[in-house]
Parts: sequence; C-alpha cells; structure tokens
Amino acid sequence: MDAQEQAKGMHKKKAWAILGSVCAGLYLFGVWIGPWLQHHIWGMDRIVQAIEENNIDAGAYYYTEIEGAFEGQQYLSQTLQTMAPEHYGYTLPFISGIVACLLILYFGMRALPR
Repeated sequence: MDAQEQAKGMHKKKAWAILGSVCAGLYLFGVWIGPWLQHHIWGMDRIVQAIEENNIDAGAYYYTEIEGAFEGQQYLSQTLQTMAPEHYGYTLPFISGIVACLLILYFGMRALPR
C-alpha cells in the first residue's frame, strides 16, 4: 500500500467521523440541549405552551400554507408582544448577539485554509 492509498483511507475515516459527529450533535441538540434551553431562553416556555395548547404542528409550521399555521404565527407574535415590549428593538442583548455572530464569522473565515 503506497502513501497515496493510505492518505485516501485516512480521508475516508475523517469524513465518516465528521458525519457521525454532526449526526450525534444534531441528536444531542434535539433531545437534550434544546429542551434544556427552552427553560433558559426568555419567553420560550410561553411559546411552547401556546403551541401545545393550540395543537399547532410545529414541524409543519413553516413548510405548509395552511390556515392553522398563519393563525398560530399571529397568536405567537401577539403573545410575545404582550409579554414584554421592552425587549423589542435595539437592546443590549440584541446588539451583543449581532456582534458575537460577526466575531464568529470573522474568526471562522480566518481559520479556513487558503
């Protein structure tokens, strides 16, 4: 086995490892991290409660043109607006979130190979 075949085998192993870790990460987010964050993000408990009370199919929420999705979106928007209107607009958490995203993009782009 020459060096080129050996390198090709290592690339396959690395590709499978990346695919497996991405699948595991998605699973972890959907099963454990997402439900944990539900209780730590402002207003998320209220949104989940509204979705469950109104029997909204959250999986089809953005993918269908059904009347129930439109009514659910309006209900959730009104719920958020009446909960705490001071959290809307250019607040410190909003601006710091944008800055954090820009920093992640900047450092991510610098880390890419040339």
